[in-house]
Amino acid sequence: MSENLSRFSRKIEDEVLGATMTRRSVIRKGAVLGLSMPVAASILAACEDDDPDDDVVDVDDDDDEPAVEPDDDDEEPVDDDDEPVAEEDVDSIFGDDYEPVGNVGGQIVYGSFSDAATMNPVLSQDTTSSGIINMFSRALVINHPLTTEPHPQLAESWDISDDGIEYTFNLREDVTWHDGEQLTAQDVVFTYETHMHEDTGSPRTAELTDRIDTVEAVDDYTVQFTLNFPASPFLQVNCIYRLIPEHILGDVEPADIAAHDYSIGTEGVTIGCGPFQFQEWVSDDHITLVKYPDYYEGEPNIDQWIMRVVPDQTVLAQQLGTGELDVGSIQESDFESLDAQEHVNVHMYDTFNFTFYAYQLDEERTTLFQEPEVRQALLYALDREALISAIRFGIGEVATGTMPVPSWAYNPEGIERHYDYDPDQARELLDSVGWVEGDDGIRERDGERFSFEIYTNAGNEIREQYVAVMQEQWREIGVECTPQTEEWSAFLDRITGTRDFEMFLVGFSWGVDPHQETMWHTDAQEGGFNMNRYSNPDVDDLLGQALATTDRDERTEIYTEMQNIILEDVPSAILDFPQGIVGVNTRVHNLFPTDVDYDTNSSNAHEWWVDE
Repeated sequence: MSENLSRFSRKIEDEVLGATMTRRSVIRKGAVLGLSMPVAASILAACEDDDPDDDVVDVDDDDDEPAVEPDDDDEEPVDDDDEPVAEEDVDSIFGDDYEPVGNVGGQIVYGSFSDAATMNPVLSQDTTSSGIINMFSRALVINHPLTTEPHPQLAESWDISDDGIEYTFNLREDVTWHDGEQLTAQDVVFTYETHMHEDTGSPRTAELTDRIDTVEAVDDYTVQFTLNFPASPFLQVNCIYRLIPEHILGDVEPADIAAHDYSIGTEGVTIGCGPFQFQEWVSDDHITLVKYPDYYEGEPNIDQWIMRVVPDQTVLAQQLGTGELDVGSIQESDFESLDAQEHVNVHMYDTFNFTFYAYQLDEERTTLFQEPEVRQALLYALDREALISAIRFGIGEVATGTMPVPSWAYNPEGIERHYDYDPDQARELLDSVGWVEGDDGIRERDGERFSFEIYTNAGNEIREQYVAVMQEQWREIGVECTPQTEEWSAFLDRITGTRDFEMFLVGFSWGVDPHQETMWHTDAQEGGFNMNRYSNPDVDDLLGQALATTDRDERTEIYTEMQNIILEDVPSAILDFPQGIVGVNTRVHNLFPTDVDYDTNSSNAHEWWVDE
């Protein structure tokens, strides 16, 4: 763990974090970005308020209403027992970093400035929902939070045939759902068949139906997947999906699952097999989980886990400082102030996340972005180094290619096209395809102005500041862009449902395997995250090649070639690879943030404990 954190910490820029951000320094950074005074002032106000923000699309998250104080029924129970005896030889996934339990009982309050969208693992496509679901449900395997290698969870062991076609999992026999029903292989079959049904609305349908031929229960505790072809990421990407109970949802029509009591959060119906069980969801306020005493890895130490929705990350950071919240992801601008707090431990780590904007490539919606020269020009016109320096306080780095920094396929030396800040090159590219400046400075072609709207989610101040700067810098090359913000659920529906946008900016999170089919493959236009309808047969072919080989060096070469094509096409522009920053109250023990299982690593949630 310490080796990981020291490696991750290298990215902090001393010149940014080594001094307090003053009004003068923020204005100076605004000048570097070429901001107008109103835009610089808005960024300054956010910085001076210890503003925060950092989320991501799984797709990703966003905002809302103030927190709730637990009512009298939710108060921490009084534990009259004697001090717990420290257990011996605990086999924790975090090894030597594990602290013997010093107290049993109490609660942990986690802060989020976005609410969840669903409690159903099959439907989840945002980080808030997925993070909560991971607290009350479990998967066949997980990716180890430190090594990123496959690690057993509900499956005790597995076998893969020599041809890479058959995966056979041997399940634990001591796992029960929260209503006491035994978990069996039939629940695994039901979960994956639900994912694969086109009427369910799972964002994973296209990928799973492409890869899986059959999934069968060999017996009560053995399940076998037969693939259509060898798929190297299958174990680490497709076998980490949380399971759903067949005995609760088996009789529900696939098209009705999203509106079912299970999905919308109902005590006694929304059940899992994890260490905590669902109790209540008050929309835009809080979600409460309580411990499941019969959890197969042992009764959890804390009684409650509460996710409290706060208005924005500024409030989140403030409440971490006051102790109203125990855990929460914070924004770069709050790093220094929280790191100085004696009662807060601040964890920083490389992530699989990135910020990107997507061009609408559907001609029926807009024809502005059909030419690659246009898409390239807009990226050349952005000073991404200055964006990260001024808005992210230097924490993170400009994206080179599409592979995130901690990926084993990260290969910046193999990337051929680099979009360094070059507004002159941007102007030349626009000139070359007939977009010329009009009388008001905005480019036009055949009577059409180069003018469009860019959407992002309200409350995410990093993104709101990004689009404000992008508006200014594109104006410098004669392009008019109007930022629009929406609350998270409406924004999510816009980009994944109606797809009614010209451009949007959001965050995204890859898995630990570098296969990026879900965003770049033609087939992922439906049932995936190819939200702007990108299609290139050469990219599709390379993704297919990478899927069929298990050799990492060969896969890295294939993915590098794929990235170089994507960087020529620029269907979506990846701006940065940010780092994760999580504040944890010192009263909380055995909670170790990394990016493998969202920001709290619920893989060992039963081991968390808090001081009295």
